[in-house]
Amino acid sequence: MAGRRVLVFPSSAELGPVLAQLVTSRAGKAIGSHGRFTLGLSGGSLVSMLSKELLALSELDCSKWLVGFCDERLVSFDDPESTYGLYKSQLFSKINIPESGILTIDCSLPVNECAEDYTRKLKEVFPDDDFPVFDLLLLGMGPDGHTCSLFPDHPLLEVRGSYSNSGLLQ
Repeated sequence: MAGRRVLVFPSSAELGPVLAQLVTSRAGKAIGSHGRFTLGLSGGSLVSMLSKELLALSELDCSKWLVGFCDERLVSFDDPESTYGLYKSQLFSKINIPESGILTIDCSLPVNECAEDYTRKLKEVFPDDDFPVFDLLLLGMGPDGHTCSLFPDHPLLEVRGSYSNSGLLQ
């Protein structure tokens, strides 16, 4: 792939500022191009690193951001396992992102209904896409190699064709 690079950082302290710069740079380009910036976020250590670094930027404007989640658990938002809940307390409550710019699950629903509801929300904000296409996805990787709650050698990785509701939420 032309123009693609892999950058390796010795620690999150070195990665954090570069990541914040990448996010704000992509946001500026997307907003200039099509009026909004769509960002897909995963959880884990990314929450605290991204929150710290973005909040350190004095000119941060998130008023045209739309955030969705690549990795969410069906728990209440005040549960420490809630990706949205962590971002809300560490970042969203401290920036000017509109509430309508954050796509959350409805954690009061059973898992299948919750997945269908989130799919509907994605289709509403990405009406012209068969599959949502975000301007930027930030995906972490766990120490066992998992990303977005997809674990190496797990049977869900063998699912082909339409995506399964059971693969959307953990």
